[in-house]
Amino acid sequence: MRLSDASQHEGVESKRRGARNSATSDAAPSSRQGTPRAPRGAGRARRGPKEVLVLVPPIRVMNVAEDPRVNGRVRVRCQADGESVTIVIGSSGVRAFNVQPGMVLDTVSWAALLREARVVTAQDAALRMLSTSRRSRRDLEMRLRRREMDTSVIADALGRLDSVGLLNDEEFALAEAAAQLRNAKRSTGAVKRRLRQRGVAGDVADAAVTSVVESELIDDAVRCEEVAQKRAGQLRSYDRQTAQRRLTGFLLRRGFASDLVFAAVKRALAAWGRAGSAHVDGAAGSGADDDTDYDE
Repeated sequence: MRLSDASQHEGVESKRRGARNSATSDAAPSSRQGTPRAPRGAGRARRGPKEVLVLVPPIRVMNVAEDPRVNGRVRVRCQADGESVTIVIGSSGVRAFNVQPGMVLDTVSWAALLREARVVTAQDAALRMLSTSRRSRRDLEMRLRRREMDTSVIADALGRLDSVGLLNDEEFALAEAAAQLRNAKRSTGAVKRRLRQRGVAGDVADAAVTSVVESELIDDAVRCEEVAQKRAGQLRSYDRQTAQRRLTGFLLRRGFASDLVFAAVKRALAAWGRAGSAHVDGAAGSGADDDTDYDE
């Protein structure tokens, strides 16, 4: 028996003489007595690698059963020298490796089964991320790497998602570009940069934005005018100089070209006159330097 870092054995659970190992992912304390509580509002510490018991071949498969918590996942309990480990793999993996109770695993087959468990763990982690937000392949890859997963394991996991159509950077870029241009009303340049920051290749980002612009008949000059007029209405309590500075910064941060911004700001504030309008005493005081970019 030897101990091994869990980063090399993701998805593995261990038992020792019938008792759960404290390092397993689903282990729970039997009592809360004596457990110190973290201060309210304190952030959670990042969990580091855990150690789990790893069996040394020859290993016998003791039980194969569907995971009651996750559809399509199978729990395989293996034993050697009185120690047992449960790994979680997919039903396709059970068929591929012909896993069944009573079979004996040598070093090669055991290593292959452990790797399959790591791939399934990475695949499930990526699926959870996709269930909460659209993500590019590169974004998922970087997030999985932060969990200290092996690069080849990540590649296999994402490859499986790609093969069933769950990963498509072109569709992701189109959906994100449409959402940003329609709802946030950012400039085309800002949306392209945003897509690249989320892991989309430059040519894919450019094509997606161009497609949305053509289909939605989006014009940056018109968009800049609309945003400037709406934002100017929210700056009525400031003097003209402060409003001009804030509005200019707001539009530039939205990614509009400087020539479009200067023209739009001039027209948006034209009716204010030199002294501005409806200026509230003190409004340009402590808050005048607050250039927070509030979304509409």
